[in-house]
Amino acid sequence: MDVTTKTAGDTLFVKVSGAVDTPAAEILRSELNKITMQKPKKVVMDLALVPTMGSSGIGKILMFFKSLDSAKASFEIKGIHENLFNIFKAVKLDKLFPISMR
Repeated sequence: MDVTTKTAGDTLFVKVSGAVDTPAAEILRSELNKITMQKPKKVVMDLALVPTMGSSGIGKILMFFKSLDSAKASFEIKGIHENLFNIFKAVKLDKLFPISMR
C-alpha cells in the first residue's frame, strides 16, 4: 500500500494505492496523521487503485474525517471501486462526506 499527496490551491489530493489490510491500515493511519498536521482546508482522497479495504482501514479513514471535520476542513472520496463504494454506503459513510465512483 502506498500513499501520495499533492496540493493544488487550497485542496490536498491524497492517492492511496494497493490493498488496505490490517498492517497497511496502520501505515495509512500514520500517513493520514501527517496530513492532518498540515491543516489542509480541503482533502480529496482517491481510492481508484485500492481493490480491497478491511474494517481497520475504513476506521482509519473515519478517524481522519473526524479530525478534519473538527478543524472545519472538508473531505471527500473520489474514484472508488464499486465493491468499496457499496461497503462505504452500507456503513453510511456517504451520509458523512461525499463519495463518488469517478
